[in-house]
Amino acid sequence: MSWNTLSFAARRWLLPFFLLALIVALWLSPHCPDCNSLAWESDPAIARVGKECIRLSDYANRLRLVGAGIEYAERELPADDPEMSGWRVRHERVLSYGPETAALAGAVRDSALYQRAVADGHTPSADEVSAVRDRERLRSEGLVDLIELVKLAQAHDEAGFTELLEESSHPDYAISSENSTPSMLMSALAQNDWRLLEQSFEEGEANLESIGRERYWRQILPEKLRREMAISMLESAILHTGADGPDGPYAEIPRLAWLAYQQEALEQVSIKLTAAAPSTVSADRALAFLAEVLTQEQGELSEEYRRLLQRRDERRRSTPPPPLQVSD
Repeated sequence: MSWNTLSFAARRWLLPFFLLALIVALWLSPHCPDCNSLAWESDPAIARVGKECIRLSDYANRLRLVGAGIEYAERELPADDPEMSGWRVRHERVLSYGPETAALAGAVRDSALYQRAVADGHTPSADEVSAVRDRERLRSEGLVDLIELVKLAQAHDEAGFTELLEESSHPDYAISSENSTPSMLMSALAQNDWRLLEQSFEEGEANLESIGRERYWRQILPEKLRREMAISMLESAILHTGADGPDGPYAEIPRLAWLAYQQEALEQVSIKLTAAAPSTVSADRALAFLAEVLTQEQGELSEEYRRLLQRRDERRRSTPPPPLQVSD
């Protein structure tokens, strides 16, 4: 039967039916945003991971942190300490793949896990996010006070130092009666790398100014905390159920269950770069980087478990058996 042989009434009803079927099919299909359509905004999307777009600002911030990690490792990481061999492997991997790939890989990993967390119902409430944000803001204010106290101490301004100290109460940064004089505070800070702390503070202040302080506290930080808390809730759930009973494969090392979960999630994730993506990044290299990271973490945990079993066997062999109980 052809279209021409259908009656006028049949043709009249078939067209609305086809339109309805098309609408239903589009509605049921998974929503994948067109991240390229965001490419010309001030904060363009550089990639789509599953159903999420990765923004350039997130990538740039991760790249800055990766760069700081490289500088710290090259300055502080000992070359001949066997206990630090794992950290050296991580550092060399970042150098091999490049900080750009490491930054994209971190964004991909978080995006994939966050989407899993939301799909499984692991999302914090608005009040929980606000409470953590408020604590972070208090810590930030405490760091500002600490920086100002050090400047006053270095200037030998004891009057200004005492006045600010009385107004401040931030134990996270050792501002207390135990450091009630400039010399006491500087002595306490001498054990830390004060130059590095001051540099980090100045970079953080510059970053806040560039994106806007109120926007950071009202929008950017809450979104960042929401994602981190959701992933943490997902991890707790996997660790709780991953042991699969006392005889399960992860009973004594449930963290391997979390690593296996991540591996499965990343094997199924799809990455598509946009026109705004930096030319130095590659989706395939980011996934290869993550595969090596998970393989190393799994190997380190397996080795730790092997040593645990070895120490347990040694204790059992060295412990004499209990005396036999002879009944009357």
